[in-house]
Amino acid sequence: MLTRRQFGFAAALQERRRPNVLFLLCDQWRRQTDLIAPHLDRLKAEGVEFTRAYVANPVCAPSRAALQTGRYPHAVSMQWNGRRLPLEYPCLADAFAEAGYKTGYIGKWHLDGGEDPGYTPPGPRRRGYQYWAAFNHAHNYFDFLYFLDDAKAVKASGYEPDHQTGLALEFIRKNQGGPFLLFVSFGPPHGPYRPPERHAATYKPESIPLRENVPAAFEAAARKTTAAYYGLCSSIDDNVGRMLQALDEFQIASNTVVVFTGDHGDMLYSHGLEDKEFWYEESAGVPLLMRWPGQLAAGSKQDWLFNNIDIAPTLRGLCGLPPIEGAHGEDRSALIRNRGAGERPESIYAQGELGSPREWRMVVRGWDKLVVDRELKVTHLYNLAQDPLEKDNLAGDRGTIRRQEELAALIRRWIIKTGDRVPFPGRRNGERNGIHERKD
Repeated sequence: MLTRRQFGFAAALQERRRPNVLFLLCDQWRRQTDLIAPHLDRLKAEGVEFTRAYVANPVCAPSRAALQTGRYPHAVSMQWNGRRLPLEYPCLADAFAEAGYKTGYIGKWHLDGGEDPGYTPPGPRRRGYQYWAAFNHAHNYFDFLYFLDDAKAVKASGYEPDHQTGLALEFIRKNQGGPFLLFVSFGPPHGPYRPPERHAATYKPESIPLRENVPAAFEAAARKTTAAYYGLCSSIDDNVGRMLQALDEFQIASNTVVVFTGDHGDMLYSHGLEDKEFWYEESAGVPLLMRWPGQLAAGSKQDWLFNNIDIAPTLRGLCGLPPIEGAHGEDRSALIRNRGAGERPESIYAQGELGSPREWRMVVRGWDKLVVDRELKVTHLYNLAQDPLEKDNLAGDRGTIRRQEELAALIRRWIIKTGDRVPFPGRRNGERNGIHERKD
């Protein structure tokens, strides 16, 4: 029987105990969806939804590099797919491992060069993740491969996210005493757009509500693709539910930070475009949810600008760990705890298609979004409050010239601050981004 003094001391120790982190990353999950997703709805109800989250560069490897390092992709030599993240840059998991966390990574990595599926050996290229059930790059959701600690691939069948969730549940069971950092990286809803049988008919193409910026000529293709895409999303939601249930059963939900986000979005024929790497909201905007019961305000929405370079510094801050040295991103944990009260980011900066003729840079300040080309000439200006679908390009409006000049000057300041190069040097032979051609 604890005395009152002993009980108070134990309670203080519990308060100071570092939380677990369960990080759920989905490939190509855009912010704008109309889903049947009860488990993500639960995360929203029990956590914080960030309604204006963006990625630093809306394509796979660059965005993942930003997530892990807290730096802009160009600053860590990860400006397009097919590159290996240099070892000199510290990453998210490093400080967690040094602080005694059990760290694990499951799923698609895409930071270790151009190999498919790609074996990443134990050691520094795993960037602080101790347990490893992953592969560099692939999108085979049925009959798939991954690697543990040797170069012989594990062959598995069934539906990949279901299997990966099983691995995650086993990791959580073994490490329920904590603290742990588990990063689960799902392939869907990135194509191929083939959901598992249980969700093959969950969404009917004829019933899919399309965004009003989908041109009429693309409506049939958009309905078919979006129905399958949503089926993939719902399959991920099933597995989110399995992991939330495990946290409940092991009685560690109250001391676990759960993060859910995407590495970039998917156009799904908005503006007549497919895939990603565009500045539009459907491509550059992502969902971002965080739950930590009793610590973060349940059911709250925060509408300040959140760049994914801020996620790693923020998680370190929430867990009482040191910041990432040299990161461009900032620790936003105090702002989150204060429900958005305090000094908010003035703007976010993003870039895309670096080293190509279609190179662009973007700044969002308040509700204004400005896009420039590789010569820093203004190509697009939108007010997202008045025009959330980005149908009215104000770049040619003489009445917005002063606003354009202010925002263009802000982009130049971001370029200087982050060491960006304009125009960016081109790709080498064999390096790729893997995007589809534009439809406009």
